[in-house]
Amino acid sequence: MEIEQTFQDFKDNAVQEIFKECMSVEIDSRSQSMMMLLPGAISQLTDHLILTSASSVNTNVLDALNITCVINVAPELPDAPLHRSDIVYHKIPVLDSGNSRIYAYFDEAADLIHQVANSGGKTLIYCVAGVSRSASVCLAYLMKHQGLTLLEAYNYVKLRRPKIKPNCGFFKQLIEYEKDIFGDNTVRMIFNEFVQMEIPDIYDCDYQFVSHFTKKKRNQRF
Repeated sequence: MEIEQTFQDFKDNAVQEIFKECMSVEIDSRSQSMMMLLPGAISQLTDHLILTSASSVNTNVLDALNITCVINVAPELPDAPLHRSDIVYHKIPVLDSGNSRIYAYFDEAADLIHQVANSGGKTLIYCVAGVSRSASVCLAYLMKHQGLTLLEAYNYVKLRRPKIKPNCGFFKQLIEYEKDIFGDNTVRMIFNEFVQMEIPDIYDCDYQFVSHFTKKKRNQRF
């Protein structure tokens, strides 16, 4: 009887392990499928952080990506459609304006993302387009908790979500945040003649291209 019981326990444990493995593969498969179905819309920055736009936030996405925390950086939008009580929901009341003070929320949001990651969870962060406000918070998180400089963080996120472009007011505050963390800056604000305002130096090449193209088109008319 003891041998039979031991064998039965072995079978039960084996079945449980197979079940767990199958579930893990299924969840991973669902996550990958969702990323493939929405290319460019959902950007995985780390194993525990997803950056996206409001149009991609729904219960199917939250389930497929196994999201345990949602950060909404668009107060003008309705709250995210949460259907599970175990999902942490955090809203940051900042409008996408260069005059908005987003710096005040960097620490709180970065710490929450870090806390969720340490507990084995996953955060999905979004604003209207996943380009300016939510991207700025992700850059702050990568500086504070991943030790990346602002330039490194920007290039890292840009590689995974090419459309990001925090407004110039937010970038000024990110530069200030980098200075407070590291005591130095890797990105600086410079005056751009084409737009007649200060922009981050990493945006300068974009405006130089636009300026060159505009001048070329203008010359072709004459």
